[in-house]
Amino acid sequence: MAIKNASDLLVYTKTSAAVKQITRIKVLTTAPFSVHETGKKGVIINNITKGDGSVTDNAAKTIPSNTGLSLVETVGAELSGSYNYTLIGSTQTSGDYKYRDYENGGTGLVPTLQIVSGSATLKDDAIVIEILTPGSSAVLDPVAFSTSASFSTNMDLRDVTTKDSEGWSESVGGLKSFEVSTELLQTLNPDHPIDGTDFINKLKERSLVNVSFSDRIRNLLTTNLVKSGVDNFTESGLESETYNQVDPFGGTTATQLTTPASTSSKYIRYSLTSGRVEDKKLTLSFYVKGIGSNQKASIFCNKPFLSVTKLSGNGSYTSSSTQKGIISGLSTGSNSTPANWTRMEATIDTSDMSTGATLLFYLYPGDLDAQDSDAIATSSWQFELKGAATDYQDPTKVNRWQGDALVTSVSFDAGVEDNLTCSATFTGTATNTYNT
Repeated sequence: MAIKNASDLLVYTKTSAAVKQITRIKVLTTAPFSVHETGKKGVIINNITKGDGSVTDNAAKTIPSNTGLSLVETVGAELSGSYNYTLIGSTQTSGDYKYRDYENGGTGLVPTLQIVSGSATLKDDAIVIEILTPGSSAVLDPVAFSTSASFSTNMDLRDVTTKDSEGWSESVGGLKSFEVSTELLQTLNPDHPIDGTDFINKLKERSLVNVSFSDRIRNLLTTNLVKSGVDNFTESGLESETYNQVDPFGGTTATQLTTPASTSSKYIRYSLTSGRVEDKKLTLSFYVKGIGSNQKASIFCNKPFLSVTKLSGNGSYTSSSTQKGIISGLSTGSNSTPANWTRMEATIDTSDMSTGATLLFYLYPGDLDAQDSDAIATSSWQFELKGAATDYQDPTKVNRWQGDALVTSVSFDAGVEDNLTCSATFTGTATNTYNT
């Protein structure tokens, strides 16, 4: 871990558990195959997420008969029997389709299940895959903003000295443990505990917390993808979202957003609750570029912008109010050329957010009031609790030690006004893992 100065030491706690994706497989009730051969591997299942989170392809299955029920039940038996999926309910009927729901074996963001033709030939509309609940990783929020934080691992030794040791002590490894301790400034207002953390309650209830000791996590997002259904992203009215596009850093995390013809106010939106951003210096940055003939994108926020600035790339920003404006002159060149991307920065006023309120930020392809089959690509969003944007940090690539622990001690020192200093010690109860 690269430590630049003491203020880079932070401790995070899990505030939302990881979620498993729930997928619905719908198949035409009558004759989903245009060509069906009995006894042969009729379909191939790809993008299967196993219980350990790994993904496998090319699971070929024989479908006994040319019916939706046969296909749904056979695929379900394979997923649950071989890949730790959980079948939800029984097979149901909706219009011309039979369907059943499946919960992934592994948690987190996973690729969408895919069923394609094998030796048989599926009709074009034979199978519909729907994501009912997107998978997500655990949300880790910072609980220590001070310069005092420590992480230690320990291993007890067991004495195995014998007469053959020739007078030397001999030992082997015994029990291992880890400990994290920190001091942090905490509010006294019970309605606004720091990021939902209540150490006294954790101590009283003897409940496990998942703690992480890491490089500074600047980005409040938990995903590097900008797509509906992921980490509080939603969309409304878009013609399409095309994922896995080339991003400014040579990866494939960008998404192309396209509106219908002759429309308005079609968008992708990100939401943050007041407990995470109220009264903090919130800065959003993101990359965007035009596609085809469209060189515009619009932004809107339900809280006023304190400032909106172009950090790099082509174009300019024109505000129409304190809450919205248009980015014009975007490059429409290749996604794989970093210079074709424009990076924008917006600082947002969160001073008047009430408890339970939600901050909403919108990005629209084209002019939000007059959209017409407009397309943009966007990537690498970052929310930071400070007054200016820093270099983009991929939230999926933050190095950290992480493990389950119990809060074993808590102490408070009187502060000024409505604050005090809280000191807490977390003692590990299981393996701590180094994640990259």
